[in-house]
Amino acid sequence: MLCMLPNLVLAQEDIIVFHNAENLFYPVDDKETLDDDFTLEGKKRWSFKKYNKKLNDLAKTYIAVDEKQMPSLIGMCEIEGKEVLNALTMNTPLRKTGYKFIHYTSKDIRGIDVAFLYNPKRFKPEEDYVLPPVSDKEEDRTRDVLYVRGLLGKMRLNIYVLHAPSRRENNIKKDLRQQIFANVHQHIKDLAAKGEKNFLIMGDFNDNPWDETVKNTFGTEKTNCSVQLLNLMANNKKIAGSYVYSGDYLSFDQFIISENLKSQIIYEKSFDNTHVFKPLFLIDKDRYSKVDKPFSTYKGMKYQGGISDHFPIIMKLRTE
Repeated sequence: MLCMLPNLVLAQEDIIVFHNAENLFYPVDDKETLDDDFTLEGKKRWSFKKYNKKLNDLAKTYIAVDEKQMPSLIGMCEIEGKEVLNALTMNTPLRKTGYKFIHYTSKDIRGIDVAFLYNPKRFKPEEDYVLPPVSDKEEDRTRDVLYVRGLLGKMRLNIYVLHAPSRRENNIKKDLRQQIFANVHQHIKDLAAKGEKNFLIMGDFNDNPWDETVKNTFGTEKTNCSVQLLNLMANNKKIAGSYVYSGDYLSFDQFIISENLKSQIIYEKSFDNTHVFKPLFLIDKDRYSKVDKPFSTYKGMKYQGGISDHFPIIMKLRTE
């Protein structure tokens, strides 16, 4: 796999990836969280062999994004802490790039967090923190929204990495998701009032770009906002998606950018306008599926050895 690594180039273009890694847990039980299923003794019989395979498969995925250069930034969710991030960046072929990461431990009940990986040769972090929670209720414990500001090439970029609450239990967390989105949007407006211009939100929203929780809260279809935002997945409906449910594509994983960055986005063979990256090795060979379905690590309780139940999303940005 080391031979597969693209040559690192100091290009004026940077690749950005976001990926829901589907339960990237360290196999040892954390007594503070409900991670029991993904332990050596757990229901899913999660083992170090399976864990190490998943780490290397994730590395293979990010290496495959472009044959000429590695991603400069990788946002991730469904990862269990610094232990797995250290392993991913140091114990797989990704170590050749020298990725660093930014991570905070959230109060999520299962112990899964968001994280931000960066190539220090392309990105220079200036400030990072998590946004304040929108609720103090015990039942609203969820993943943090990570904010990172820094220089990507010569472009100063304000970045948000999020993993919104799921739609389980009849979408009971819909209002909480909307509050989280509104909190991010207000943070953007506050920074814009101080002179910041370049914004990127990436994450698993657990809503589609055309759902009211997203389009209305972020104002992506309005023209009179103080900060005009653009959802790069807005045209994916019934065409493409990073996730599949009941045989249909969903675009839960999204990039939202400030509109001034639109002209900086580069489209190439691997970077079509859906922004969904799905090489053959990431696709489930399910002959009954009418759409390309991600090859997940588990199907229910059955281990099938896939990489994730989400496709990564990708974009390329001109930054110098």
